Amino acid sequence: MHTREAIAEQWLERVLRTYPAETAAFLIGEQDPFRNPVGHTLRHALAILVDELLLAMDRERVTAALDSIVQIRAVQDFTPGQALEFLFQLKPILAQFAPASDFEQLGARIDEMALIAFDLYVKYRERTFEAKSNAVKRRVYVLERRFAREVG
Repeated sequence: MHTREAIAEQWLERVLRTYPAETAAFLIGEQDPFRNPVGHTLRHALAILVDELLLAMDRERVTAALDSIVQIRAVQDFTPGQALEFLFQLKPILAQFAPASDFEQLGARIDEMALIAFDLYVKYRERTFEAKSNAVKRRVYVLERRFAREVG
């Protein structure tokens, strides 16, 4: 197995450990992207992030890959730290594969990814809260109209 593939596979395994065992088994086992969009997204996006980390660090590709992961994790039942810890799970994996001379640069790149992910996480959490707020406003409006009709 190629080094990049080994890193991506170990990283995926660590990310899946953040889910309940039954969910993790499904996410790793079901290969159909239509039946398992979360597992497919994680596998694909993590591989892109490993490539970018080790090669070009193209900010647009990194942001797009992070966006697909963070969009999922922002709506799941994770704290903010749990949602983004997947990035920091990469550091001990890299310590096994990367030469010590490259580790500092790779750590800085992971930190850069974490900052991008944090901005994305905040954006998706704001959207979630905004949607919930709008739903409550609609319910209140409907109740006010019913009340006005009953009283009027």
